[in-house]
Amino acid sequence: MMRGTEALKKLSDISASGSDLAGKLKDRLRPVWDLLTLRLMDGVIMPKTSLSVSLERGAIWVVVGSRFLSRITIRRFRKYAFEEGKYASPESLASTLGLALKELKVSKAGVTLAFPREWAIVRAVELPGAVKETITDVIAYELDRLTPLSLDDACYDFKILNEHDGKVDLILAAARASLINQYREALAKEGIILEKVTVNLSNLATLCAYTGQEPDVICLEVDSYGYEGALIRRNLLAQSVGGTFLADETREATLANAINPLIDMARAEGVTPAVLLSVKGDGRVSLDRHVKVPVKVLENGAMKLRLAQGTQNISSSAVGGVVDSLWPDAQGLNFLRKGVTEKTRLPVASTVILVILILATSIPYVLLPLQREQRRLDEINRQIALRKDEVRRIEGLQKEFDALNVETTTLEKFKESNPLALVLLKELTTILPKTVWLTRTRITDTTVDIEGYAGSASEILPKLEQSKYFKKVEFASPTIRDVRLNADRFVIKMEIEGFGTGEEEKPKEAGGKPVDGKKK
Repeated sequence: MMRGTEALKKLSDISASGSDLAGKLKDRLRPVWDLLTLRLMDGVIMPKTSLSVSLERGAIWVVVGSRFLSRITIRRFRKYAFEEGKYASPESLASTLGLALKELKVSKAGVTLAFPREWAIVRAVELPGAVKETITDVIAYELDRLTPLSLDDACYDFKILNEHDGKVDLILAAARASLINQYREALAKEGIILEKVTVNLSNLATLCAYTGQEPDVICLEVDSYGYEGALIRRNLLAQSVGGTFLADETREATLANAINPLIDMARAEGVTPAVLLSVKGDGRVSLDRHVKVPVKVLENGAMKLRLAQGTQNISSSAVGGVVDSLWPDAQGLNFLRKGVTEKTRLPVASTVILVILILATSIPYVLLPLQREQRRLDEINRQIALRKDEVRRIEGLQKEFDALNVETTTLEKFKESNPLALVLLKELTTILPKTVWLTRTRITDTTVDIEGYAGSASEILPKLEQSKYFKKVEFASPTIRDVRLNADRFVIKMEIEGFGTGEEEKPKEAGGKPVDGKKK
């Protein structure tokens, strides 16, 4: 009977011989495997579409691009303005993107969302070279030390930049997961699933890497609020800068103070990078005399992209998001994968051809019911749209009605709580002559003080004394003749008497005629 050790040895020999056979077979079938796994359908003979969304201050940029015959083209775009200097909320982004998909006529496309740099933490990290094989686990374990975020409340990604002297240099970017999840959940309610979540600076770096003639450049985006920039080394984001413009410093000086350290860092490694400058809105600057390297403006003609008409002043970050999704050599960040690079399964050409044939034969059976249901859905949407205006009008009338109720209630409460003041103001309005106007009236529980101007101040006292509501009427200070107004300035104080809550009769003159008064 075979012992356990002998059985294990036998199994090991069989396994080794099987591995050798599999290796030889794999080498012989390599040409066939390469043919079967040739990615002809992804942007080569079949277009691949991508949609990039960039959250920026006061606006949302939505750009649609495609890759065909290995050439990236920007097809369409929209800019949706919001409150100046603020970012769109998750609900606003979801509704806006839903509208954009209809306006841009996009049904199926990978969606990339890029958020502002100030929402992320981007930093260079140096780790021992021994951790390279398990670097994903090491980053997850050390995340709370490398960033202010815990592993449970963080979305992050990293890229290895360089290996030297037993060290590994990498760029680490992290953002608060709770914030990103708010936007993901709002978009999911609209049926929009995010394929990638990144930061605007990463998209800008990808665009600069795609556009630049050299693998080492400094990309910089400037608008009226501030700037974002990055040092690109071997097509990878190596260092980042960003900030707002200071009131006591020119834009050029602020940008030079941020860029020159990046230039010195690159020169220390034997590289002199050029600066690619992207300007948005009112962010014009001239850096030629402030930095130590050539400055090139990243305009549409320099992007090496096919741009549709009307794409002037398009957001570089939004365009970079399209490039990051479609360019095979892109090295952008994706906060959703948390440093884990997923290996996509390569398509098999023969299987794809068979699937295409099956789909082609089943199209008539699938499209006809779908068209009928689509027409029904369009009719339902049309009916809903017709009734939206009526609902809005009803809601508007309801708001007006509620506002009037609030005003009426306020007036009634004021009238109920201030009957004395209303009666006394009415009495003053009735008995004072037309030539009198008041500048100040002060009513307390027992006294009334009035100030104003009259053609003759002496004629006011008798009229006030005749009122059943006032007594002890007297001047509180000497009257002063205002030559410019040709009137006496007076200050009168009096006490209140005879106040009742019933119907008060209008005061009368000695002859029985009502006093000719008008509210002043």
